[in-house]
Amino acid sequence: MKRFALISVSNKSGVDVLAEELVKLGFSIISTGGTAKFLSKAGIPVIPISEWTGFPEIMDGRVKTLHPKVHGAILADLDEPDHLDAMLKLDIKPIGIVVVNLYPFEETVANPESTEEDIIENIDIGGPTLIRSAAKNYKHVAVLTDEHDYEEIVIQLKEKHKVSMEMKKELAKKAFEHVERYDKAIANYFRASLSHAEPCTSGDCELLLKELEISVPVMQTTRYGENPHQQAGYFSDSSKGWEQLHGKPLSYNNLLDLDAALKAILLFKEPTAMIFKHTNPCGIGCGFDLLSAYKKAFNTDPLSPFGGIIIVNKTLDVATVNEINKIFSEIIIAPDYDAVAIDILKKRKDRRLVCYDKNMLIKERPTYEVKSIISGYLVQEWDDEITSETDWKIVTDKQPTSQEYTALSFAWRAVSILKSNAIALTTADQTLGLGTGQTSRIDSTEIAINKAIHFGHNLTDAVCASDGFFPFRDSVELLSKHGIKAVIQPGGSKGDENVIAACNELGISMIMTGMRHFRH
Repeated sequence: MKRFALISVSNKSGVDVLAEELVKLGFSIISTGGTAKFLSKAGIPVIPISEWTGFPEIMDGRVKTLHPKVHGAILADLDEPDHLDAMLKLDIKPIGIVVVNLYPFEETVANPESTEEDIIENIDIGGPTLIRSAAKNYKHVAVLTDEHDYEEIVIQLKEKHKVSMEMKKELAKKAFEHVERYDKAIANYFRASLSHAEPCTSGDCELLLKELEISVPVMQTTRYGENPHQQAGYFSDSSKGWEQLHGKPLSYNNLLDLDAALKAILLFKEPTAMIFKHTNPCGIGCGFDLLSAYKKAFNTDPLSPFGGIIIVNKTLDVATVNEINKIFSEIIIAPDYDAVAIDILKKRKDRRLVCYDKNMLIKERPTYEVKSIISGYLVQEWDDEITSETDWKIVTDKQPTSQEYTALSFAWRAVSILKSNAIALTTADQTLGLGTGQTSRIDSTEIAINKAIHFGHNLTDAVCASDGFFPFRDSVELLSKHGIKAVIQPGGSKGDENVIAACNELGISMIMTGMRHFRH
């Protein structure tokens, strides 16, 4: 019996080589539109789809493979006598190999020049239908959706004159996963185009998501998770917005730190350096250049940066690299590197270097963040907003000076990055003491003060930011003892009046933002 393969692809990489090998093995190639022209130009004989079906391709190619002579040839169960009788009666010959990849929908959506018409036109209909038909009938049909499988198919056909059942089942699995991801991308496009609802502001409002679907391919298997006894991996279905330039593969914990650092750096426009340990910054500095910014970040807490993660928001230069190289840093992250700077950094094999694209990070960020819990999943919108200063309210008799106001703006951004309960003591361009992750706000305040004093920082010109409200006046009184005269916090506590009264008694100015930034 003559053997047939149907080939209809958008990505034509390697398909001419595959088709040539199939012809040598006795297959006749059925093909469509652009693929048929491509293969013919390569000297490979093809049967046009319109000749196979006896019906022309119509509507600019929208309808070409949706025909009984195509799907009957693919879906026929060759072990079923009734199917064989129907094929004989209708002159349908079986197709044993289907090679299909789909219109570049995601690439079209990602192109800023694409119109809605372009996007809609790149929703493939015939391709997914062919894939589903072939995958359903995997016992008799090998379906190829990934060019990396072409070589193995040819090897099996040459050695065994057939594709193994195990391989066909694996190909079917990949095919359904391929269609699933494709349909998800289309659904996400329409979902995004309809996202006009106001943000959810109460427990009674309706969450934008009706159903949570998570189906993404593995990008990387990590050596282990947070601890060596835990298996782990990194999954993603989008452009990452970053790439690793040097060093060993990133670990699970490295990826968590990288994510925290990338989210944080987006809050700063001036030359900024941050040093992270365990997803918390141990120092943040801004300056007229990266060298001055890095020195400020490092001097916040000179003990903690060893083995940490450094991120900057400008091209990393030689002067800053020479300063960074005074201690070991596990990961360095920058939007770009001077050629000489990166050569210096690459001399350490145990260091990882990462380059990121700010615009891509913003564009590719999902609408929601998802956390798994023991009984399911929690979903929330990203906390990516820093309250507009026009919404801030000065609630004390004392007004912050212009210098204090600038410092409070910096402190508010800094504290929003820390784990709750969080306190940040800062100047206008440098963190001085950070208290994070404590079970009470007074504990975080004490830690921030003690760290700042331990490393010799003068707090008389410092300001304080708190990620949540002060429930009592104790923290304010403690801050006052160390010379701090300006505080920023969300407000909203039953104790606000007492806290404001304490500030007025102690000569402290206080701003309430009306927005908190808890990070559990």
